[in-house]
Amino acid sequence: MIDRIKKTVEAYLNTDNRGNFTPDKLNTILHSKVLEKFEELFFEVNKMINRQNRGLINGGLENIPDKIRERIEHYLMPDTPLTYSGTSFSLPADMHYFDAVLYNGEIVELCKNNKEFKILEKANPTEEYPIGLKQSNKLSIRPSTIVSNVTVSYLRTPIRAKWTYEIVDGVEQFNVDATDFANVDIHPSEEVDLTIKVLEAFGVNLKEKDIQEFAQREEVTAFNQEITN
Repeated sequence: MIDRIKKTVEAYLNTDNRGNFTPDKLNTILHSKVLEKFEELFFEVNKMINRQNRGLINGGLENIPDKIRERIEHYLMPDTPLTYSGTSFSLPADMHYFDAVLYNGEIVELCKNNKEFKILEKANPTEEYPIGLKQSNKLSIRPSTIVSNVTVSYLRTPIRAKWTYEIVDGVEQFNVDATDFANVDIHPSEEVDLTIKVLEAFGVNLKEKDIQEFAQREEVTAFNQEITN
């Protein structure tokens, strides 16, 4: 995906005589726009949670409408084991949003704040009905007898994209086999919209149909080249 986006951006920048750009600049803009798209997704999740809190839909990511669910599942890390250390569990470094915490398959009820956690802790929670509290990158669970068999499902933070290359005859050539290569970390359905956002960052304003028409022309060109060769 990242090379297709780069070629599309180059084509339109050359058409508008805006000059070329460095791979580092592309990587930076791509990452910025992926995060922007991710935050839009996060906003949609929160909107659904608000609707859930008003009793308009059932709970959990599985009840979010299909289009949002598909984009979410790209970042969803299900049933990730947590490691107990000292008095709490360490949360994944790339975690951005909780879906659910489970102990032996049972849902851990997450408290909104420390006050609620302390109140419920005095009620002597059991292993059948545990409670938890997220603080920074740690998760405290009660009863304190729970020190293993805890998993978390969560949305991870997007990975930073990197268009990698090698120099051939003085020209940058895409190298997908580079050890530090990282493709655009976004659901495939978002490619066109992401491309438009990247072009906007370079000062080119297009609509979705313009990108789709360009992609179709590229496919025809590639097909004709294959026949010729």
